[in-house]
Amino acid sequence: MTPEIEAAIRELGEAFPGSGVDVEPDAEGGAFVVVNELSFGPTYEPAASWVGFQITFQYPRADVYPHFLDGALRRKDGMALGEGFSGATTWRGRPAVQVSRRSNRLDPLTDTAATKLAKILEWVRAK
Repeated sequence: MTPEIEAAIRELGEAFPGSGVDVEPDAEGGAFVVVNELSFGPTYEPAASWVGFQITFQYPRADVYPHFLDGALRRKDGMALGEGFSGATTWRGRPAVQVSRRSNRLDPLTDTAATKLAKILEWVRAK
């Protein structure tokens, strides 16, 4: 993994303490990452679970996109997850729901893997 990827992984651990960060290096200098026990809020069941994504070797000059959430994720009110969520898929062998939230104005100095994950969680909780 590149030094930038290693720094991003450390930042994720600091930004989401107690969540547990699982990392598997990819073959190109990046990594596949799963952050566990993240809160999706009271609208969803399960209310907390994992989010996975790949940080590519181009990081920090490349967006961390897309993100994958636990495939068991459902709204408690029975409504569809809605715009921005894909249907059922798999990610790295896990049932998943894809979240498509691209950063159109990526700033490598401020848009980190941790800030992107925080934005994803904020967006999910607001839906």
